[in-house]
Amino acid sequence: MKDWNICRYDDIEHIERIYAFKKYSTALAFANAVACLAELNGHHPRMVVEWGKVAIAWGTHQSKQGSGVFEKDRVLAQRCDELFEQLLRPVIIS
Repeated sequence: MKDWNICRYDDIEHIERIYAFKKYSTALAFANAVACLAELNGHHPRMVVEWGKVAIAWGTHQSKQGSGVFEKDRVLAQRCDELFEQLLRPVIIS
């Protein structure tokens, strides 16, 4: 997965990407979209919102398979990439 890096939080492997934004309000809109995605899937990432960027880290803390990065984490990371692309795509009103 392009632009995603392996990291550790609470001694558990995660995949993390930092998304860049020109406006704080756009960063917040993206973070809220990711929050909705997380709620719909019952799986919540680590999110850090700062001026100009949002860091998202997906990892599983407890499951029958153990802890770490699983298929669900990778799928949700891909959905974050899709949300990011949609957010940056201009809307044309005719």
